[in-house]
Formats: sequence, C-alpha cells, structure tokens
Amino acid sequence: MEGIYVLVYDEVILKQLKKVDQQVKNILSKMFDKLELAGPNAGELLDSRWFIYEIKSKHPPISLYFRHNIVTDEICIFEFEMKTSSEKQQNTIEKIKFKVSKT
Repeated sequence: MEGIYVLVYDEVILKQLKKVDQQVKNILSKMFDKLELAGPNAGELLDSRWFIYEIKSKHPPISLYFRHNIVTDEICIFEFEMKTSSEKQQNTIEKIKFKVSKT
C-alpha cells in the first residue's frame, strides 16, 4: 500500500506513553499520524546503515526515533525524549543502533 505505513511500537515507547501527560500524548499522536502517512519522509535520516530516523517537535522540544523496515514497509517506533542536550541525544541514538543490530 502506497502512502500508508504500518506502525510497530517498541516496548520502550509503550512504557513512556503510560507516564506522559495528555499534552505530550497529543503531540506524539500527531507525529504518529504523520509517520503513518509519510513514512520515512516524515523524519530526518540519522543512520543510513540501520535506517534510523528522527522526527522533531519544537514546542515542547520532543525527538521521536524510528526505523523504516524496507522489506515489510513497517515503521518501528523506538522512543521519544524531551530535548535536553546533544550528548543525551547521541547516547539515545547509540542505544537504538545497538538494539537494532541485535535484531
């Protein structure tokens, strides 16, 4: 199906969603809708080897990390974080790369 991507949620994002307030859930819901329609084009490519992407929100500053599985055309959503520092962001990206390399 062109234009509609299946979203798969990692256990980390599911735990995070249980802990956030409604405002953040609404922002993430809009991000999920955008991902479902635009797929990897909705975000910025962070790692071309593992096809890891990031989609951002400015207010509040949220980064959502996901992977596009080219074979199945699924979008696996890993986690989100409130933007604090580039060092924290890099640690999150490395953690996701490690997780993807194990699958």
